[in-house]
Amino acid sequence: MLSVAPIRDRAAINAVLSDPWVRAKIAQDGRKPGYIDHPLVSYHGAYVGGTLVGVFIAVQFTRWEVEVHAALLRPAIRHGRDLGHMFLASVFADPEVLRATAYVLGTLPSAANYCRRLGFVDEGVRRSACMVGGVPTDILVLGLLRSAGGASVLG
Repeated sequence: MLSVAPIRDRAAINAVLSDPWVRAKIAQDGRKPGYIDHPLVSYHGAYVGGTLVGVFIAVQFTRWEVEVHAALLRPAIRHGRDLGHMFLASVFADPEVLRATAYVLGTLPSAANYCRRLGFVDEGVRRSACMVGGVPTDILVLGLLRSAGGASVLG
């Protein structure tokens, strides 16, 4: 059984974010992946059969926009689309949220494709916006609007 639910267990969140497979994908120079303690940041655990297999991160950028991130362990990948839709349903459950925005490292085309399969649309590129392995790297900007299908994730 798949589920996505709010999670506050800092150790469990850090265990996912520090997993070598996840860390290799999300690490940037000068930024260590880990729990962010901020009132605008919330975490949602991704569960398969009651086992935590990933976390989704929501940053309440404005009342209307939520920045979203995903960190899924290998066992979650085959369930990624369903778990992603569940997470987005929780984001759009707030009637004020009009859009979800995903910022994806240009070095992760599979992550950008994951967002597109969830309904996100390419909106732009922030050229050389971060460093990965000492190399300037683009950040892809993808967006999902409530009016363009985001509401459909509500079921």
